[in-house]
Amino acid sequence: MFFSTTLLVAFAASASAHMRMNNPKPFGFSSLTSSPLEPADFPCKQRPGVYDVTEMNQWNAGETQVIDFLGSAVHGGGSCQFSITTDQQPSESSQWKVIHSVVGGCPSNASANLPNENPDGTEAATFPVKMPDNIPDGQYTFAWTWLNKIGNREFYMNCAPIQVGSGTGKASAASASEALSSLPDMFVANLPSTSCSTAENEDFNYPNPGESLTEGNGAHLGDTLNGAGCDQMTKMGAGNGQIGTPTQPEASQPASSEAPAATSGYAAPPPPNGGVFAPGASSAPAAEPTPAEPTAPVASPTSTYVAEQPSSAPEQPAYSAPPQAPDNSTPSAPSSGSDCTPCDNDGAVVCIGSNMFGLCNRGCAVAQPLANGMSCSGGAVVASVKRSAKFPRAHLHRRHGSSLFI
Repeated sequence: MFFSTTLLVAFAASASAHMRMNNPKPFGFSSLTSSPLEPADFPCKQRPGVYDVTEMNQWNAGETQVIDFLGSAVHGGGSCQFSITTDQQPSESSQWKVIHSVVGGCPSNASANLPNENPDGTEAATFPVKMPDNIPDGQYTFAWTWLNKIGNREFYMNCAPIQVGSGTGKASAASASEALSSLPDMFVANLPSTSCSTAENEDFNYPNPGESLTEGNGAHLGDTLNGAGCDQMTKMGAGNGQIGTPTQPEASQPASSEAPAATSGYAAPPPPNGGVFAPGASSAPAAEPTPAEPTAPVASPTSTYVAEQPSSAPEQPAYSAPPQAPDNSTPSAPSSGSDCTPCDNDGAVVCIGSNMFGLCNRGCAVAQPLANGMSCSGGAVVASVKRSAKFPRAHLHRRHGSSLFI
């Protein structure tokens, strides 16, 4: 018994040591481990509840989101891609289109494990990623993929549901294809490494990273691939080569007689201020006030329970929440309190002091701490000139017209 318990504890510690995406919030976050994918896990780390919506992430066209991670085993960094597909429940047939690539230093260029399990996501590097300006409104699936630099040849992939725009538009397959067709397909390797593997100690240089690219200064770039299965495996991200139509929220809402599941969908359209969906929320007004006079409860033909034997206990009426009057007030803009820095460019990165930043949202940027070794300058999160002696972070520069760098 002691031996089994020890193994379980060791396995849990090992699984938590790897990296997993924290923002945007992945599907089935409570069941998502940080281990690499096995061949049967592709895409999105298949498991029971793989597409349960923990939180619908609002991410509008042209906006920048800061991607961050949890975990400590960064395997010396490596290369990452951030991709989207029009499929809400991706399969092997899904086509993934890359919106940003990072070559070297992802999710950190530390040569050893990070010092903590960083439950708040403050140890690993963060990556500003911009959603292309021309992405049609609708629901997509976002993915982070990672080819590690040091250790076993592995492939990591986490997926998250995202909502672009308000969902009131009528995006077509033609408009989605026009916006996405010029983007490169997601690159896959090391799945398994016996069929196609990258080389250890190389930051893999993607053959087609796309126009939006961040490259780490001093990264040891390489494009070595070994294995008889590379021709087929590296094209897995292309799926069947067909870009679908992003789903609109109205099409996925349950019928009025059905209660939405708490972790598998949502009923409310996205809030107008670009906020986050609350799964299962309802936009219906509250019930009208009822008379003060108590009334006898009315049994429902579909919910009445008939006891097998009579009971002497008096029947108790079912509890109902006190009625609330409809709220006709107009939502107010964010306050200008101490936690708000005024701004006028929604979606932009706002530098707040020397070690804080925020994302502009409806004229307000809420300060967030920067990761170690990072600073905010000129509206961009960048690597600090001063390096840590223990966990150096490479400076990064732009290429191919990238507008953001770390």
